[in-house]
Amino acid sequence: MRNFIGLITLVSVIALTGCSFAPKSLTAVKPSPTPTSSVSITPKPTETPAAKQQINDEYYFTKADQHPEKALIDVINASKTTLDIAIYTLVHPDIVAAIKEAKKRGVAVRIISDKIQSSGKTQEEAMKLLGSAGIPMMVNKHSGLMHLKVTIADKQVVTTGSYNYSKASSTTNDEVLMVIRNEETAKSFSDQFEKMWNDTKSFEKFEKKIVQKAK
Repeated sequence: MRNFIGLITLVSVIALTGCSFAPKSLTAVKPSPTPTSSVSITPKPTETPAAKQQINDEYYFTKADQHPEKALIDVINASKTTLDIAIYTLVHPDIVAAIKEAKKRGVAVRIISDKIQSSGKTQEEAMKLLGSAGIPMMVNKHSGLMHLKVTIADKQVVTTGSYNYSKASSTTNDEVLMVIRNEETAKSFSDQFEKMWNDTKSFEKFEKKIVQKAK
């Protein structure tokens, strides 16, 4: 009898225990969606000076038969009010003639060149022609070379590059002339030319004229 009662008790315990460990159904919990903005924001581009004004560049390579001397003469011939030239070598007869013609038609021409280079026979003759035309000129008196190759026309167009104003630079040398048609760039070059022109410590007047033979 005791065994029977004990068996019933054991069965009851197992039944109760089994109920307590019955598997529970799991319900998946979906995460709350992250709120998103319905407004699309487009960043405003920063406006730079370069974006305001287009820069038009032209390149003329001597060895590519692109005639930098003709491009330079075109710029000189198109000048109307001012022509500032800072050039190391100035001996090409066609360029010298174009500069003289600009002065003749009323363009205010100024020239800065290298003192040693300008004392050479060929360039000295060119400088005499330009000086006789009434063009004011200056040369460096500082220790370094005046090695720029720059022409500024009407404070709007700039030419620069390796190109010197000579026949060799126009025919046999590896040279390039760059023409920049941009007022902002031209202003930077013009400001630098003005500083040089007014710098009496580093530059001095260079007066050369063709000597008139006495009659």
